[in-house]
Amino acid sequence: MTRPFAAELLKLRTLRSTWGFGFVALAFGALVTAGNIGGATESDRLDPELQLRIVLDAAFPASILAILIGVILVTNEFRHGTIARTLLATPRRGRFVAVKLLTGGFAGAALIVLMFVVIAVTAVVWLGILDVPLAPGEAADGLGRALFAVVLAGTFGAAIGAAVHSQVGALVGTLVWMFVLEPLCWVLLGLLDLDRIADYLPAASLGGLVDSEGGDVPWLASAGAFLGWITVATVLGVLRTRRRDIT
Repeated sequence: MTRPFAAELLKLRTLRSTWGFGFVALAFGALVTAGNIGGATESDRLDPELQLRIVLDAAFPASILAILIGVILVTNEFRHGTIARTLLATPRRGRFVAVKLLTGGFAGAALIVLMFVVIAVTAVVWLGILDVPLAPGEAADGLGRALFAVVLAGTFGAAIGAAVHSQVGALVGTLVWMFVLEPLCWVLLGLLDLDRIADYLPAASLGGLVDSEGGDVPWLASAGAFLGWITVATVLGVLRTRRRDIT
């Protein structure tokens, strides 16, 4: 597993899209920090929870980016025809999928850490100018929760890519589901008094994993639901990849 994983990290560094996602993560980190601090009242800035809120608000866009980069990690192999050479180096297709999942999780971790660096620098400078005391404990708690969520999101993206193989289909399908179809499901299930089911759909469970405060679903339930979706996508990805004719 070590050599295939090292090879995947090399691919990750050489993809132009990786650098694009990194720049987007930096921009989101700065925007989220500026929006939270600049839009808060003086009393809100003195509340340590604001610093937790900044990190958690950055976690959901980071999760979306992680899902997309996870999808690209797998589907690029099929789009550019490198899958045959990759499988020559890693003939066991189940292991191939496992390495991709691991790399997707690593990419997600790198994104949220990069975003957190921007958040930390911006917040320290801005709050220092305003003489607002820092709350490193709140920020660390937020980072731990965000890191866990974004790592799982990157893993989920790689599992989707392994299940679909088509890059356009996987990317468009994921975005349409998360921002169009699933919200429609929330509305329809709400009309049928089945709101609790809606809370366990992929995007909703990811949102609950990032921030469960104020919600009806406990954090552990959201984590279990999202892990379940990852498992389903992984099983489909392994089955699809094993049956795919590469020649």
